[in-house]
Amino acid sequence: MKFLELNKKRHATRSFNDKPVDLNDVRTAIEIATLAPSALNIQPWKFVIVKEKKKELADIMLGRNVKQIEEAQCAIVIFSDTDLPKRARKIARFAVNKISDEQLGNYATVYPKMLEKYDEKTKGEFLSFNIGLVTMNLALALTDQGIGSNILMGFDKSKANDVLGIDPRFRPEIVLSVGYTDEKLEANFRIPVDELIEKR
Repeated sequence: MKFLELNKKRHATRSFNDKPVDLNDVRTAIEIATLAPSALNIQPWKFVIVKEKKKELADIMLGRNVKQIEEAQCAIVIFSDTDLPKRARKIARFAVNKISDEQLGNYATVYPKMLEKYDEKTKGEFLSFNIGLVTMNLALALTDQGIGSNILMGFDKSKANDVLGIDPRFRPEIVLSVGYTDEKLEANFRIPVDELIEKR
């Protein structure tokens, strides 16, 4: 599918039918999503597919997001890894014999030392930027497989780790409701592109 066509097909799906979603298709979408770029190629994301604990997740959603999670066939919660030095070293372990010795040294030693110096604000901005990239990739990957989704920020992040049994090292960022819909979705209004561009 051409990229323009794919983007035109992606819409926020807020109402879902009962058609089951194959979790293998969800896994494929996540695999595609992880091809997103990330700063230093740290890939600081973790995906939790929620099906059995969907009711518990719905209980910590806010406003109309509750109904979306209740109706969805599953949800994907994206967490960020707040232990960036550890994440860098993990890449070094997985990348042995797959990257150059110099790159390996960066992940094993150079990047961890650099990332340890990040204050909370810098680390938060780093994580948010990277999670934004992978989230959009995931929404498009689901669309490419004909699966609807909606990106939801309204949930009680202070309870997500306990509800899903996730190590507190991982910070909850975004929830995607996932499923199929009977609704005919229309594109939202977009500001004309020439209103957004300046030339110097």
